[in-house]
Amino acid sequence: MPIPWFSVATHFRGITEVHGSVDNPKILEMFRISGHPEVKDDETPWCAAFVGACLRLAGYRSSGSLGARSYQRFGADLGSKPQRGCIVVFWRGDPNAATGHVAFFDREEGDRVFVLGGNQGDTVSIDPYPKSRVLAYRWPTETAPLPTDTMLPNILTIDPANAPAHLISMGAGAPADMDAGSRGARATEELAEGSTGPEVRALQEALSRRGFQVGPIDGEFGPLTRAAVVSFQTVQGLPATGTADESTLRALAIAQPITAPLPTPSEPRVPTSINQGPTVMQPQDILKILFDALIPKQAPAAQPPATTPATTLNTSQLLQVVLAALAGSKLPAQPAMPGELPATPPATTPPPVLSPIDNMLGGQMLAGKKTALAILAYVVMAILQAVGVAGTATGATATPTGQILTTLIAAFGGLGLLGKIDRGTQMLGLIAGKPATPAK
Repeated sequence: MPIPWFSVATHFRGITEVHGSVDNPKILEMFRISGHPEVKDDETPWCAAFVGACLRLAGYRSSGSLGARSYQRFGADLGSKPQRGCIVVFWRGDPNAATGHVAFFDREEGDRVFVLGGNQGDTVSIDPYPKSRVLAYRWPTETAPLPTDTMLPNILTIDPANAPAHLISMGAGAPADMDAGSRGARATEELAEGSTGPEVRALQEALSRRGFQVGPIDGEFGPLTRAAVVSFQTVQGLPATGTADESTLRALAIAQPITAPLPTPSEPRVPTSINQGPTVMQPQDILKILFDALIPKQAPAAQPPATTPATTLNTSQLLQVVLAALAGSKLPAQPAMPGELPATPPATTPPPVLSPIDNMLGGQMLAGKKTALAILAYVVMAILQAVGVAGTATGATATPTGQILTTLIAAFGGLGLLGKIDRGTQMLGLIAGKPATPAK
């Protein structure tokens, strides 16, 4: 005869209290399933919580009490003829007192009965008790829905062949999170101290690869694994709970991702490789991905209704920005949008005459200042100006960023021997570029 709650109880053999300030989360979950979420430690006697949790996870009603003797009149009375899996209630201390112990019957040998229960030596185990202390043998009879939203596995996961008929008949109508405690590495489950199985081993291996000490990689979530999880969470800026929750598993990249929505047509398609099938990634694709990653997107500032909407750089414009910055030249003027008047350049003083060398390398901005640091500062400013982060040093488009970078270019350009050589080169360029004076 199927005994679903006994299959669940057998699955939990070996769960043990954690001594000290840390508590076994599985035992705390048993309190919650039994109807007592207010219990927050595993030092509270939990034999009745264990029986209640096993019944609930098997699809049966529990007494809802943490008192062992609450099961003395629970279900059907078996009299003095116990059956494997029935509930056994013992007295403890005094037969007439309210204290006691409750567990599941496994077998009898002589004047002793062996029961599978929780809080037996602070663990889930099979231990012998004298028959003289037995108060009742009871058989669960009333079914109930499975608990949902729990980290503990239920009968449909542990032993589906022995699941009660009312759960099997639910079929596809069963709650989607009915076996939320199954040990499949899903994105929404948690691994905590006391968990076991291949998912814990995968967690230990992932932590070990990142340099966190987990002790033996044995598939058992013990104190060392918990300490490694806390250290990893601290490094990652996650809540240091010691429980491998969804965010921790995702940070370790060992949880199955939730199905992501399909990209909208406005989102750029990012190639996954340089050459994949008929599609070849072009250089501008690489640069666009690089700029999207390096340049933070800024929220547009509030614009008056009459202003013209700002345009964005496309791939070809990004290439022009990079090439202009590396060549030390200015960006070409952008064509006007349809219906838009070409921008009128502001009235400025005529720029000084530059040598052919300066015209080729940086123009007026780097004239006489072509040191390595000055060129680097110029490239940064050209890129920031192109994307609208920085402006110029003077005029209507001046910004603090543009002023700072312009000052740095001038300061860096005067450093070292290279700056002196460059200024000499500038003079030679001016002489070479000066037109010959016509003879009178």
